[in-house]
Amino acid sequence: MNILYRMATDTLDNDIFSLIGKYGMKRLHSRLLEIMKDEYAYLQTQFQSTPVMDPTVPPTLPTVPNPPVIKKVRKTRAKKAVELVTESSDIPVDTFFPEEAPEIKEVLVLAPPDKRDPKEWKEYQKKTEEAKHRENELQGIQLHTVLTKENLKKWVEEEGQSYAWVAREKAGCPDTQVAATAQMMGIRSKVTKKRGMILSGK
Repeated sequence: MNILYRMATDTLDNDIFSLIGKYGMKRLHSRLLEIMKDEYAYLQTQFQSTPVMDPTVPPTLPTVPNPPVIKKVRKTRAKKAVELVTESSDIPVDTFFPEEAPEIKEVLVLAPPDKRDPKEWKEYQKKTEEAKHRENELQGIQLHTVLTKENLKKWVEEEGQSYAWVAREKAGCPDTQVAATAQMMGIRSKVTKKRGMILSGK
């Protein structure tokens, strides 16, 4: 058996070398690949239920229609009525600004206390800052859109308002945050400038 196998192998080798000598190894190899490719494609058609895809042809993708464009409708809020309170109220500010209220119907404006009482003024400043913060939140106003350089320059330098005024009337944040933001932008209130001049002796 081994002798027959060896003889057959020798014969095959002789034939292969003969073909290589006649056509060259590169051409013989290329042709062998083509024959194998054709045989493989034929065998696939016999044993596979799905059609054979030619690997040299790129697959075509089905065309999908573009989805319809849906335009967003912007919701408009009704203008808020302002109720002035001439005397300080004991009702907490939170009762006028429920967390999940869809819109503001009334805005509480606290009457300022006597400036000679620092404790009352500090409490008033804090309450008005919180009230303004809630109002801005319900209106979708963000702090960075309020504390811009243009706004601070207008309110502080041109109109002469204090940082505390900007905090309670516009920004709804601590006045220290307003002061830090303004000074970072090179904007100083008249009160701060006066204090600086007094301290420096000018």
